[in-house]
Formats: sequence, structure tokens, C-alpha cells
Amino acid sequence: MTEEPKTRVGASLGDILCERGLSQASAAARANISQPYFNQVVKGRRLASADWIDTVANALNLDDAERERLHRAAARDHGFKIDLTKP
Repeated sequence: MTEEPKTRVGASLGDILCERGLSQASAAARANISQPYFNQVVKGRRLASADWIDTVANALNLDDAERERLHRAAARDHGFKIDLTKP
């Protein structure tokens, strides 16, 4: 039984990897990030930085919507409230 992600980034990234048929190990290798560190972010032991998200998004050729999804998830994991109703 696999452990469920404890962060929004982990859940979102897990969905993206599943949709693309990628493992964490292959995604980490593409992004030139150690697999243990990648797993720590997915499992919530470390929080994803904006640079980390961009590195992964670039390596996996994520589209703008997927990249934004990960950045929003990371912001919420860091405790930011996102209000898109205000200009």
C-alpha cells in the first residue's frame, strides 16, 4: 500500500504523473532532481519552491494550465490564500 501525498503539490503532481504514465523516479531523473528529494516533496516532508516547480514543469513539458496548477498548489501548501475575485 502506497502512502497518500500530504500536500496539494503531491496530490497534483501525482495526478499529472499518473496521466502521463510516469513514475516519480523517471520524473525526478528528467528534472535532474534526486529521487529521494522528489519523493520528500511529494510526501510533504519538504515544501516545493517556485524554482522546484518550474524545474519539474520544464522537464516534463507541462502546459501552462498544469504549471499554474502546481504553483497554486505550492502556494496553498505554504499557507498563502489565493483570491482571484479581486483585480
